Amino acid sequence: MALPAVMALAARFPVQIHAPRWGRELYPDLAVLPKDAEPSGDIGVLFKPSFGAAWRWRRLPRRIGLSTALRGWLLTDPVPEPGGHRRLGYAAVAAALLQAGSREGSRAAPLPLPGWSRRGTAAPLPGGAVLPVGLNPWSPSPTVRWPRFRALADQLVASGYPVVFFCGPGEEAAVREIAGPHPLLAGLSLADFAATLQGCALFLSNDSGAAHFAAACGARVCVIHGSTGADRTGVGEPIQGPGRICQPCYRKSCPRGLVCLTDVTVAQVLASILGVLRTSPC
Repeated sequence: MALPAVMALAARFPVQIHAPRWGRELYPDLAVLPKDAEPSGDIGVLFKPSFGAAWRWRRLPRRIGLSTALRGWLLTDPVPEPGGHRRLGYAAVAAALLQAGSREGSRAAPLPLPGWSRRGTAAPLPGGAVLPVGLNPWSPSPTVRWPRFRALADQLVASGYPVVFFCGPGEEAAVREIAGPHPLLAGLSLADFAATLQGCALFLSNDSGAAHFAAACGARVCVIHGSTGADRTGVGEPIQGPGRICQPCYRKSCPRGLVCLTDVTVAQVLASILGVLRTSPC
């Protein structure tokens, strides 16, 4: 979601990006440091809207970021939260530094990455004549991790749609347990993941980075929302339960038994997927 704002800054300034290990793949033409590297430089642009990020970067001469999470006093240039999709917040942070009213990337649609599918090698997929449905069931946060992917996969196969599960680094054991007898692809680079997505009829995911990357690569995406809301972090076709007064809360833990996720039924998700597949055939 921050990619358009990052690229707008990179077009004007030399930048260093602090990111997880996949950052070097996502930004191959920019300087990427480990996310826990000691902050350095004259200006810190804090796209991550957490208090911890602002505290970690508090010693830089200038610090620009959204004034959320009670962290405004740690920033030299606090930016008011504009509301709406989170991409609008990232665009506002970039505009505060560009000082030209720039709103690059303010749309909720993902920034296209048309070249990614040509960088990698597609992994073998099941299905043959019928393209499989890709499933991304894992997230480190239980408040966005829908618990019924296995039952959904069984229903899809019974309906004549093959499936393939995907997982990121360090997630293979957990996802293999969820997938059961269904095929699983693990250990793909971002480029190979992008190339493989071109062979999927649809990609179903929790609200995660994988969903946004898939959409930016041109895949058809459906996203199940738990503690998050499609109006702020949505991409593709959103799937959400009937909703509760506490939703969306964006919390990492839930004192109410994850009702926002358990309210999302297999039948509801299956109907949403089949509706997309039948109205937009490959």
